Amino acid sequence: MKIDKDIPFAFTIPGQPATKKNSPVLVRGRAVVLPSKAYKAYEKAFRKELERIEAERGGLPHYDGPVQLWARYFLQDRRAYPDLNGLIQATQDIISDEYSHKDHRKTLKRRWILADDRLVKSLDGCRIAGIDKDCPRVEIYIEPLEVDAEQETDPAIVRLIKERMQQGLF
Repeated sequence: MKIDKDIPFAFTIPGQPATKKNSPVLVRGRAVVLPSKAYKAYEKAFRKELERIEAERGGLPHYDGPVQLWARYFLQDRRAYPDLNGLIQATQDIISDEYSHKDHRKTLKRRWILADDRLVKSLDGCRIAGIDKDCPRVEIYIEPLEVDAEQETDPAIVRLIKERMQQGLF
């Protein structure tokens, strides 16, 4: 059974892909790794493109069950060649719901495509696919995965399955 709709979602985000954590800076006398300026610009452009896609399609799908994420990255050039894990982590963070934290409370700020990046259970096929100086981009495909209530190990998904069963959705 699938928790989410059986509908996969494919989209392309133009722009040079960037990783998230690569700028150590001093904050209040402590060295902290913060997102780079390049990442912040990429995140902003990525989410702006998601908003355009959302307006064009009349909404974005929202997955709260296990999914497979497939991403192909096309870079502008070989300078500052990123690592694939960093690119995947950045992509998952950007497409996951955005929360604000205040007084030890987590409040939903903006709903994106994934309820949480921990829902990604398969990254098969993710790769840096090549160099495209005229059109750097990431091509993303998300597909809901089958879930087996008896075999599932993720406590958040087990809770979700139980909730859905109580609601008569399974």
